[in-house]
Amino acid sequence: MADRELAEVLRSGPFEHALRVAIRTRGLSLDRIHARLLERGVHISLSSLSYWQRGRSRPERAASLVALRELEVILTLPAYSLIGLLGPPRPRGRRTDPAPGLTTVLSHHEQVVVGADGRRRLARARLVVRAVAPGADRCVVAHPPGVRLLRTDYCRPGRSSPGETGAFTLDELIFDRPLIAGETRIVEYSTGFSGPAHDADRHVRHLVAPVQQHVVQVKFEGPVLPVRCFHTWSPDPWSVPGDSASGDSASQDLGELHVDAFGTVHLVDAGALPGARGIRWEWA
Repeated sequence: MADRELAEVLRSGPFEHALRVAIRTRGLSLDRIHARLLERGVHISLSSLSYWQRGRSRPERAASLVALRELEVILTLPAYSLIGLLGPPRPRGRRTDPAPGLTTVLSHHEQVVVGADGRRRLARARLVVRAVAPGADRCVVAHPPGVRLLRTDYCRPGRSSPGETGAFTLDELIFDRPLIAGETRIVEYSTGFSGPAHDADRHVRHLVAPVQQHVVQVKFEGPVLPVRCFHTWSPDPWSVPGDSASGDSASQDLGELHVDAFGTVHLVDAGALPGARGIRWEWA
């Protein structure tokens, strides 16, 4: 009877009632759900969970939608069954376009080219994203100082604006149309480097939300290869770990990587949590 009621309310809603029924049917307390989310690297307050099931607020921000997707897994619900009950995001102020945080990144693959002069000259990235709520029409990528968007494929560039810290630029990549919940999209973009970023001894990707698969490959074009390469990590997604452009020292080396016979080195992270991760190299 309980499972039948849950299946029915997941079809009809409303969202808060479906969430209450799912929690009751699975026999989990909010405290236990909160702990399970933390175990998965998702930080959402206990009060937010309480407000959601009572209808006092709804998950709309990017971090909240990521938490809701994990909540569906914890409650063993069909994918996007709760998210699909949310409907379009509510307008905020004068904003009329869908919020850019309504997607989650399934994979982020990038290749960085380091020229014969030892400088980064180009990076190409390919993203597979999924809409976590109806109406998602864009995703956002963050770039530190000296990194600029050069080209987009299978999307078009949108607004470029400073991040909350002021040290990063946020570039919108706009899809050809708004997506429905659960729909996927592939987009590609290229970036160039200037100033201190041009001379950096590493390449760092800033992940502000979990990514199912993150891959970085660095290709060294010159005849001289670096003597050592390392996987770098910082828990702060808005840091540039040890980069000469930032002077940040919060990063750490998680292990040594090896350049192959083709002059490339790569890093693969499955289930990458938010943070700043990448590859650094030493020439001598």
